[in-house]
Amino acid sequence: MTVTSAGTQLGKALNALSAEVLADLGIDLSAENTKLLTEENMRAAGLVVVLGTEASVPDLGGVQIEVWETDEPCLRGIEGRERMELVRDDIHTRVNELKHRLLASH
Repeated sequence: MTVTSAGTQLGKALNALSAEVLADLGIDLSAENTKLLTEENMRAAGLVVVLGTEASVPDLGGVQIEVWETDEPCLRGIEGRERMELVRDDIHTRVNELKHRLLASH
């Protein structure tokens, strides 16, 4: 199983704080760069997870799309590293659940 990340708008750089809190889990993003979500990479993936409801992703036949309404701590006044850790932990839990679901279906 391969996991990749891409955005609906190409960013200039990875978010440094995101990379820092992911490093706490042993995830090294130092060799990564921003990537644009394209129809080609959506079809190659077969499953696209959209984080949040703001991004608009085309509905492509044969591509499963899941929208995860993730926790947004800043709505509760939580900012900075604490915010990023909460977002990371929410997504980490969901990715593990998705992994188990996908492995169980094969």
